[in-house]
Amino acid sequence: MLTYEEFKNTFCVQFPAEMGPEFDDYELKLMPIVKRGRSLDGFTFCPKLDSKEARAMPTYYFNDLYEAYCNDPDIKTCLVETAASMKNAIEKGQAISSNVKISKIKKNVIAELVNPEVARAYLYNVPHREFLNLCIIYRWVVNIDETGVYSGIIDSDLMNSVNLTEGELYENAMKNTKRLIAPQIKPFDTVVRRMLRRDGRSDYEIRKFIGKIEPDDRMWILTNKHNFRGSTALLFQDFLIKIAEKIGTDFYIIPTSVNESMAVSVKSSLSPDKMLEMLTESNEYYFNEDDQMLSDSIYFYSVANGSLMVCDQGEVRV
Repeated sequence: MLTYEEFKNTFCVQFPAEMGPEFDDYELKLMPIVKRGRSLDGFTFCPKLDSKEARAMPTYYFNDLYEAYCNDPDIKTCLVETAASMKNAIEKGQAISSNVKISKIKKNVIAELVNPEVARAYLYNVPHREFLNLCIIYRWVVNIDETGVYSGIIDSDLMNSVNLTEGELYENAMKNTKRLIAPQIKPFDTVVRRMLRRDGRSDYEIRKFIGKIEPDDRMWILTNKHNFRGSTALLFQDFLIKIAEKIGTDFYIIPTSVNESMAVSVKSSLSPDKMLEMLTESNEYYFNEDDQMLSDSIYFYSVANGSLMVCDQGEVRV
């Protein structure tokens, strides 16, 4: 039986031939990824750098393939099955791409906030800009329907293939994000009510529980209709003003994930240090540097200054 490294090296050498001559203009590209707390050796099979064709490409993981190989130590079978799956995924990706005019990508680009440390494995080849202690990257939305948002990260190759600059991506993303995945603010009470009702609590018990929450301790969820990359709400000054009007004071933002954040009044009984402690524990338990984790910092919004700032160890910094 091959060791993991032997398996990976052999797979990389033999896989292009298994895909066949019709994919001679493709290459196997390694993509190390941290997902659900695991360091994964990802890879895709994509057009070579000199290809001008932009496509949605699938990602596979050597970790999973090697686990299957250990159960059935026949690398040929693994190569054949993976090649068949890859061809099918590429065909589907081409079908999606053929229905979308690349030239109109400006109308479908949205912003996404990511943690630069979590995204370091791919950030070098992705157009981005700094925002506080985070990074803004860009996604190309292929489709939005009742099942969710279908999109892919825009890398430098795709950006260059459609003759756009990072500045143009940013300008269009700031418009499209509010149009395609408009930020929303929801009272956390509705989430609590739904959870309690699911647990079989009566309406009386629910009202009694929620009634004990002091007005200044109320929390607000910042997300969007699809709960997809909802923490981009932090990017929009007019939305931050709307939150302040809803809460009535300066407030803290707790970035619970890339998909949603929580807003809490500065008058809350929760101290900034306690918020940080809760956030850190949540990140370590649920994400552990998973790509869904946004930040180990909380953020402070000042109504007087109209500005959002990083808050670490109870200290606010620009």
